[in-house]
Amino acid sequence: MKKKYYLEAVRITAVLLVMYNHSAPFMSFATQHGVQYAVSFFLSLVCKAAVPLFYMVSGALLLGKNESFGELVRKRILRIVAVIVIFSLLYYMKFAVRGQASVSPIRFLLGLPFDVAFLPYWYLYSYLGILVSLPFLRPLAQNMPKNAFWYLIALQIVTESLQITLGFFGYHTLCGYFSVAGVLQTTLFYPVIGFGLDRYLEEQSFFGWKNILRNLAFFAAVIITWRLVYRDWETNGGTYREMYLGVWMPLITLVIFIDLKLLFQREDLPEGLKRFLSTVGSCVFGVYLLDGFIGAGGRMDVIYQKFMPYIGYLPAFLIEIFVLFGIRVALTLVMKKLPVFRRLL
Repeated sequence: MKKKYYLEAVRITAVLLVMYNHSAPFMSFATQHGVQYAVSFFLSLVCKAAVPLFYMVSGALLLGKNESFGELVRKRILRIVAVIVIFSLLYYMKFAVRGQASVSPIRFLLGLPFDVAFLPYWYLYSYLGILVSLPFLRPLAQNMPKNAFWYLIALQIVTESLQITLGFFGYHTLCGYFSVAGVLQTTLFYPVIGFGLDRYLEEQSFFGWKNILRNLAFFAAVIITWRLVYRDWETNGGTYREMYLGVWMPLITLVIFIDLKLLFQREDLPEGLKRFLSTVGSCVFGVYLLDGFIGAGGRMDVIYQKFMPYIGYLPAFLIEIFVLFGIRVALTLVMKKLPVFRRLL
């Protein structure tokens, strides 16, 4: 199958957003002013698109396949179960060595189906939920007409984002008994839409009028979200909360996905860029799994501390995130050569 380099670009963007979400600058706009406040808010908002972007990539890659249930279990489900067990155990052992966890590996392993050992690994359980849903998600996506995907997007935005926004500001909303929220959960919406945009989005120009309108809607959603968060701050005793950051996330995520597709789907991408996207994109899963072992904070903050006096708080932390990303990519390339990790990563 022809390599889709834009999906690698989406993966790389998503894992960088994950790293920002797990770092000290997330929500740091609460203590910033001026330009740094605006940039910090924008990044704290956009980083929430990370997991939905991963869901969309999964949909684009998996929903068009036709596998037997046995193949699905052997090739995908058992692999993710093995990843959950092995990397959760490694994370647990790290804490045990430090004396921060009681040494009871058997009890720990028996508890894995019921609890998350390392909070960011919740995504593995969520991804496992997508995998076990593939037998009915695949025929659903493959048999949906093109217009149904656009209808699903509109339905999600109108019944969720717009409804919450209007209700928050005291305007009339639709009757509460009319709700499709239970149907449009993220494990259905984002994979299906990722499949639809991968298959049916036929535009080629990033600067086409449709994409310009989408990006204007994107920035309008950012401004509306800021207003929601700021209004919540005003009514909540001057405390910033992240509960409203995701209200317009469907629109924001879709525009990021489409922008990256239009930028990186071109046939004439430089060969060096193709190799970079292919190599780094293949390491994204390892970069994510190493989050609990090589993350921002602690000893690694020496990077941030080195730059902070010269360029300021936020730029220094962004440099640290990119340096850590490079370290994790390098380690993942090494780990992929080891038999124990080769098939997992």
